[in-house]
Amino acid sequence: MFIYVRLLFLPVYVVDLLWSSLVLVYVRLITSSSAFLLFFFSFRIWTTRIGSASSMLTDDILLSIMERVDITTCVRTSVLSNRWKHLPWLLRELNIDVKRFLSVPSPNPIEVKQMDEAMASLTKAITSFLATSRSEATIKRLQLRLYLVNDYSDAIGPIVSQAIDTGSVEGLDLAIVDEKEPDDCRDEEMLQQARTVDSFFSGFSAWEIQAPDSKLSVLELSFCCLGELKVLCLPKLERLRWHTWISPKRPLSFDVVPSLKELSLVCGAIVDHRGFMLSEVLKDTTAVHNLTLNFQGERIWIKPEGKQLCTAFNKLRKLSLHGIFVEYDLLWTIVLLEAATSIEIFDIEIWEHPCILDTEGRRQTFGERTNPSWKVAEFKSCKEWPLKEFQITGFSPMEQQITLIRAIMQRASNLQTIILKDYQTCDYCEEIGALPRCERLPPERVFPKGKGEQDTAVEQLIRDMPDCNIQIIFGN
Repeated sequence: MFIYVRLLFLPVYVVDLLWSSLVLVYVRLITSSSAFLLFFFSFRIWTTRIGSASSMLTDDILLSIMERVDITTCVRTSVLSNRWKHLPWLLRELNIDVKRFLSVPSPNPIEVKQMDEAMASLTKAITSFLATSRSEATIKRLQLRLYLVNDYSDAIGPIVSQAIDTGSVEGLDLAIVDEKEPDDCRDEEMLQQARTVDSFFSGFSAWEIQAPDSKLSVLELSFCCLGELKVLCLPKLERLRWHTWISPKRPLSFDVVPSLKELSLVCGAIVDHRGFMLSEVLKDTTAVHNLTLNFQGERIWIKPEGKQLCTAFNKLRKLSLHGIFVEYDLLWTIVLLEAATSIEIFDIEIWEHPCILDTEGRRQTFGERTNPSWKVAEFKSCKEWPLKEFQITGFSPMEQQITLIRAIMQRASNLQTIILKDYQTCDYCEEIGALPRCERLPPERVFPKGKGEQDTAVEQLIRDMPDCNIQIIFGN
């Protein structure tokens, strides 16, 4: 501040020169003091005594400064100068957090009235940023953190959707927040919050997406409470991934998705899950060539079926079945291969994690693990399998795995390679200090490490197959 006051008594051209040098120094030293620096620049411009120096800063430098502070600071600062007024609308990343719109000082705990006022201000901000065309810049990533109060989401949703459809927003991160951070909540509080979110969505039997002009190509959902997602029309959608749904029924259906190539469904079935027919989910898809189903070590949530899957699987090139509990029989997967007569790569991942204890609490949430009851003999395709590669992650010479591998070797005349891998490392298992599998499990449930053990496993696989030319590879 002392240097700044002294500068006011120097000639303007000298002040501008010194000021520009000072600016460059500060730009290079931007760290956590960005908010102070932003105010310092704005105050410097607002004084207008030597405001011409601010014009020496390019938009890129000013935007670099703005990206380091929250959106409310950016907007307040831009009011101070015409030079800054347009800059918030050029930001490539927007983080609009409802907690930044709370009154200061905010009460503790935050009451519904304060939440409502903050959401009203946030809604105005979103409208200001997204309701008008952003022809100058595209938002690469929009982060929204909202309170579920009143009907503000009804106003925000269409605005954000339109921004995505028009290409103004490329990526969206949406979070529903409460007055407490998750780490500060007790278990019963977290349960109540989950019920609140669930009740908010429970009024909707389905979430329908009808967007024939949308350019959306990737859709990912995590821990979604919606009853069902109906993708009625998304012509550019190429990849969909859904991690954990709450609905006990079929979570997903498609209508017009001609570009959908990859589908990944990940869920540990809770006790209320009744399962669904996979053919009903895929019946209106025409181009899916990569399908991943992950059961996370719980019950198999697809119901037994056979020839009903043939049409849905007619373009499938890779089928991945992950998170299959280690004790489960595996022959049921043969039915899927019989239906998918175009599969070239079959990938299985076995699930065995000591970090998930089979406690009474787990059983109350997920139910008892039960072996799949598929009848393999009831359906067999007459077509030759094009299967070329079969991979198991979490391999051990257990009877279930040896039986499946031999069955596939005998049925797949085009099979060239079998890849057998050990389990992937698990951070949670390491955190609890779980012993290595070789120290807590019998040999037949452990990945064969040495050449002798691997040769023994190969002999089990090729027994009574003297002309077998399949390459068997042991990987990490």
